[in-house]
Amino acid sequence: MKDFSLKYGSGKIKLSLPEEDIISVLSGRHMKPIPSPQDAIWAALREPISSPPLAKICKKGEKIALVVSDYTRATMADLFLPLLVNGLNEIGIPDQDMFIVFANGTHPLHTREKQEKIVGKEIASRIEMFDHDYRDESNLVDLGKTSRGTPVKANKMVYEADRKILTGSITYHYFAGFGGGRKAVLPGISGFETIQTNHRLSMRPESTTAALDNNPLSLDMEEAAKMLKPDFILNTVLNENKELCGIFAGDLIAAHRAGCQFINEYAMVGIYQKADLVIAASGGGGMDINYVQSHKAMENAHFALKEGGVMILLAESSEGFPSDIYLKYIQLGSADKIHAELNRNFTIPGHTVFATFYKSEKFKIIWVTKLPKEIVKSMKITPAESYEEAYALAKKWLAGKRRTYIMPVAYTTFPVLK
Repeated sequence: MKDFSLKYGSGKIKLSLPEEDIISVLSGRHMKPIPSPQDAIWAALREPISSPPLAKICKKGEKIALVVSDYTRATMADLFLPLLVNGLNEIGIPDQDMFIVFANGTHPLHTREKQEKIVGKEIASRIEMFDHDYRDESNLVDLGKTSRGTPVKANKMVYEADRKILTGSITYHYFAGFGGGRKAVLPGISGFETIQTNHRLSMRPESTTAALDNNPLSLDMEEAAKMLKPDFILNTVLNENKELCGIFAGDLIAAHRAGCQFINEYAMVGIYQKADLVIAASGGGGMDINYVQSHKAMENAHFALKEGGVMILLAESSEGFPSDIYLKYIQLGSADKIHAELNRNFTIPGHTVFATFYKSEKFKIIWVTKLPKEIVKSMKITPAESYEEAYALAKKWLAGKRRTYIMPVAYTTFPVLK
């Protein structure tokens, strides 16, 4: 027998498995924090990827738009913005010639307190700040259509600035492939119709985790972002402890792709077969705090599982659902019905529920969680009080076929079949 101790909420779940059942333990490499973050940021700004440095892009007298992620994205903007702004000052651009626009997408607008928390007190006191409002047609400019037919309307203030600098963070994203880069524009500072039309491409099977080159939704985002003509990006990569591990600055596409490759080198794990059983712990802490975060572990784990196989998901989800809108989609009862509703009116919560049903209709999922049992059952998932209960049921279903992967931190581990 082989023993494991897997993080679950603020505690751990201990389990033992016959060694002959275990194919492998799937874990990405831990990203170590950069020892001197400020030095790394300066270095990235001085030697950007496939781009001249800002000193050769921006000129005295120009207005500079800084697009900054909203409160839902951890980017360490409070660390890099003072360096970025001070660097622009050195070029001869005063604070009053810069402004920040928060890339809210369709998220709620910020309070002044939230804005200050994102950028830090120093920058909040120096640089004028605005929230992007996707509903405000008077502050949207029509840039035409992408080759896939997406009508592109984007923030007018940003578009009219002499120079546009996009910031953000890069993570895996289960239908955009990766966050960061072009997402500062779409959905970040786009209009409602633009976001809806683009996000409907998420229903295509090619729109999936870690996919870029063949991902229609990501390619559409890139095309739309180019229409805004951004001059420079600065993207961070953080580890599960929200520590700075990578900084990628320069060209919209090249710098973003470099950051994506960096993540793959740590999180992507090659496998040579799919398993009958995947035991996946989200990773505890913030990684299984609610339904949405726990779903990210479920999404990654399913790539290692045979169709019809069994997944045991260990993800506490102590804070439940972020809002009641998720329950509305769960009540529809099937992936097909949710798909039809999303074609009428796309929402991110709806897509998360759709993606859950897509997996629960394809695999047998047992979820050890604190989510209400009846709601879990409504998603065609079997709830379990304990790992022992879940494993006993998995053995019964598998009837002797138990080739198994263990994923201790499924939230940050991406299995790829070789």
